[in-house]
Amino acid sequence: MAIGSKYSRERRRRRGQFVLRVAKWLVVLGIFLGLGVAAYRTGLELANSEVTRLEARLDEVATEARDYQMRNARLDSELRQAREANAALQRRYDRDVPTGDAAALFSLAQQRIASGLPRARVEQVLRDAAPVRRCEGRGQSRRFAVAYGPRVPENTGFELLDGLVRVVVSAPNQTDDLARAASVVVTVAGADPVTLTGLPQRHPVVLGNAEMTLNVISEIRGFATVSLTTCGG
Repeated sequence: MAIGSKYSRERRRRRGQFVLRVAKWLVVLGIFLGLGVAAYRTGLELANSEVTRLEARLDEVATEARDYQMRNARLDSELRQAREANAALQRRYDRDVPTGDAAALFSLAQQRIASGLPRARVEQVLRDAAPVRRCEGRGQSRRFAVAYGPRVPENTGFELLDGLVRVVVSAPNQTDDLARAASVVVTVAGADPVTLTGLPQRHPVVLGNAEMTLNVISEIRGFATVSLTTCGG
């Protein structure tokens, strides 16, 4: 009986130790499980928070993208309008601002008006302008004295076509050879004087829409002869 009781107590002690160890492990396992659940929940909350933040940021990016698209569309429209306006301005410039020969003519007209010539006169000349017709008709010849000396008197020379054309022939000395030393000054109304050297001379004269030929020769010493072709039939 004593041996059986001792064996029973030993078995109960071992069983108690086993249960105690199992309980300890269960407690440890419960602690780790609790920590794992807490960590999981914390991670889940962090993930949800990050997802929420990313979704909010995504909405912001989408809003910014729409704003950029609207801004780009507006800038594209403004750029297109600016290009159209620039093209229209270029077409207007090409139409209104003369170039080449037209620019040279415009500049000449400006100079004439600035010098005091009435605009109406310039407009009349432009309206009356036509292709130049060469006049080959034989004109009358006139003889006049050659001016000698360093200074040429104002009344020297000869006028043709009621003063529209004036010719002056001069030389430094009476003994000079007019073929080399003569100075022939031809003045046409509305144009600058033209100085030619030597005789004979053949010079075109344009009046209006007619081109005539001026001939200057010297057949008698001390005198010059001038003739101008006509446009007669």
